[in-house]
Amino acid sequence: MYRDEVVIVRKIIFEDDDIQLLETSGGAGRAILYRTFFPKVQEHQEVVVNVTATELKLGTGGWDIVKAIPQAHSHKELTTDGHIMKVRYMPNQHSVLAVEAQESEEHSLFHTSFSLNERPVLLAELHSMLPLVYGLIKSFSASMKLTVIISDEAALPLKISEHLRILSKEEQFHSITVGQAFGGEFEAVNLITAIQYADQKLKSDVILITLGPGVVGTGTVYGFSGMELANWANIVGSLEGQPVWIPRISFADERERHYGISHHTLTPLKKFTWSKSLVPLPLLSNSHQAETLREQVESIQEQHCIKWVETKSFQEELAGALKWYPKQIKTMGRTFEDDPTFFYTVAAAVFTVINQKRKD
Repeated sequence: MYRDEVVIVRKIIFEDDDIQLLETSGGAGRAILYRTFFPKVQEHQEVVVNVTATELKLGTGGWDIVKAIPQAHSHKELTTDGHIMKVRYMPNQHSVLAVEAQESEEHSLFHTSFSLNERPVLLAELHSMLPLVYGLIKSFSASMKLTVIISDEAALPLKISEHLRILSKEEQFHSITVGQAFGGEFEAVNLITAIQYADQKLKSDVILITLGPGVVGTGTVYGFSGMELANWANIVGSLEGQPVWIPRISFADERERHYGISHHTLTPLKKFTWSKSLVPLPLLSNSHQAETLREQVESIQEQHCIKWVETKSFQEELAGALKWYPKQIKTMGRTFEDDPTFFYTVAAAVFTVINQKRKD
């Protein structure tokens, strides 16, 4: 299915150098315009929007996507010194300066291989984990630097993420987009060179690999975006690092496959992750929930290292992270009050990584 619609811009909701958020006369009633491709529009101007996802009630946060401006008096020119193409062979393909490209000042950094020397690297399936990870790091130590690497199995344009628009203003936060994803502070061709840049050039205290908004699931055994975490873990392990999973856990999700530890975590860990991974889990006071987690990890505890973390180890920092962030952090539409175990699990993983770094 594909459908677009001609609409009128009724109001400019928000704009900066990267995007415009528009109230429109049709479609979903709101649309996002990427300044990478188009000039700014004004109220009462006509635009063409892609309404496919919003009509299917899937992804994009309820935003249509501007695909054309019929009466534009100017066109957007994106100038860059780079030659690496993103969104290749699509109408919106464009070149970026990748950190490892020949014309990059950092090109020589990538002439040799490197080792992570057992340093931990966080792996997260859900984009909603990102602000929580940074907020927790900030609560544990304000001087620590986080670099997030965004892979391309979900949203390609990073500017759709409100989390990234907020976090990019933070001095201790960096982002790298890899593959066909674009719009990070830095661009890289692949995950390996992005990790190398985060480790050797940015001197990141914590590295997180995750996806943009819009992960996909099909209700099948293997058909979901989170399967890619197995590849990330294997790459980190091959680089002599320690993959640290942030398990996707919920006791508020009514779907059986996502109750307790989601099969989006268990399946790739059990079937496709060859590098021994660290899997931190919170020690829960609810006996039924605690027993559910213990039963679920039986299938992976011979392959991987399960680390149970007391919730008192991070209660203060978790409260600080939730209070610090300017927006209410939600996962699948649920808040901390709705689904506390999800938040405890993210905190347990961050605590584990920071505690290991302090020991080193």
